[in-house]
Amino acid sequence: MSQEIMISSEMEGLETENLRAAVIGTGAIAQRLHIPAYRTSELVDLVAVCDVEEKKAAMVAEEFEIDSYYTDYTEMIESGSVDAVSVCLPNHLHKEVVCTALKHDIHVLCEKPISTSLAEADAMIDAADASEAFLMIDQTERFNPVYEKTKEVLEKGIIGNVLSVRSRFSHPGPEGWSPRSTWFTDADTSGGGALIDIGVHNADLINHLFGSVSSLSGYSDTLSMDADVEDTAVAALRFEDGVLGTFETAWRTDPESIEMQIVGEEGVIYVDKVAPSLRLELGSNCGTVDVPIPEQSKYGGPVEHFIRSVRTDIKPTVTGRDGKRALEVVMAIYQSSESGQRVHFPLETEADK
Repeated sequence: MSQEIMISSEMEGLETENLRAAVIGTGAIAQRLHIPAYRTSELVDLVAVCDVEEKKAAMVAEEFEIDSYYTDYTEMIESGSVDAVSVCLPNHLHKEVVCTALKHDIHVLCEKPISTSLAEADAMIDAADASEAFLMIDQTERFNPVYEKTKEVLEKGIIGNVLSVRSRFSHPGPEGWSPRSTWFTDADTSGGGALIDIGVHNADLINHLFGSVSSLSGYSDTLSMDADVEDTAVAALRFEDGVLGTFETAWRTDPESIEMQIVGEEGVIYVDKVAPSLRLELGSNCGTVDVPIPEQSKYGGPVEHFIRSVRTDIKPTVTGRDGKRALEVVMAIYQSSESGQRVHFPLETEADK
């Protein structure tokens, strides 16, 4: 389905009044992704931002011409002035804020990772199940056109059954992205290092493209940074259908390296997000094919997809359960690295141990 047809079909039955949205947390991800996306959408009014630092909240509200700002998210949620929120807070704060919003039947787009523990993820999923509102996890990479096209090629069966996968997601680290946000290297706040920060992108992509992981053996370590969290992690994976894979993620990789190699019975797919490019090498003398990559996501991006999901009452493509599945891969690598043993899925939640 083309982007124009998809968006046109979603527009049918939309309410006439715009959605009232707010952003909780005004850091780099809010200012670079969420706030601009809300402001450019014709289906939403960005009515407020919230941050515990009043000076920062006021500055962001003024810069982006947003009418209201809050320092207390509960006050904002209980004001009745918002229908949906983006949660752009440090990882350890996700659960309480998300559950509070859902309890008030306010739709939530929560930044990745869903949480810092499987027990917290379960609580968020339960809150969504009990709410009349949606919970979407912003696993942004799914909405990158190169991965949308990769999924399309896989579903067409062009390379036959997939046999093995190599997936790498790495970049120079959080300092360049958000210099003020030192919480990225605070284990209590973030839940870990590179693995839970950007490895969760890798985890979601392999789940999305290749199905569920059944077991893995992994390592995580701090190899080049002066930090108490890992900067590198690797794993060997087995998927439920027998496909084998390798998983790599790291900070301190400059230039960034975000790529996949997918080996099938009838060819190989080479995916490079940074380029971006998607190349097929096919057997039986079919040669090499460079697949064109659309300039924009067929959904218009994660925030726009969230808005349209709410407006059309159609569940978003990345639910709380999807967020938990990605976190489960991350947690399994931590467990395997610590124990030196292979880890099998599903994992026990912390509360069940």
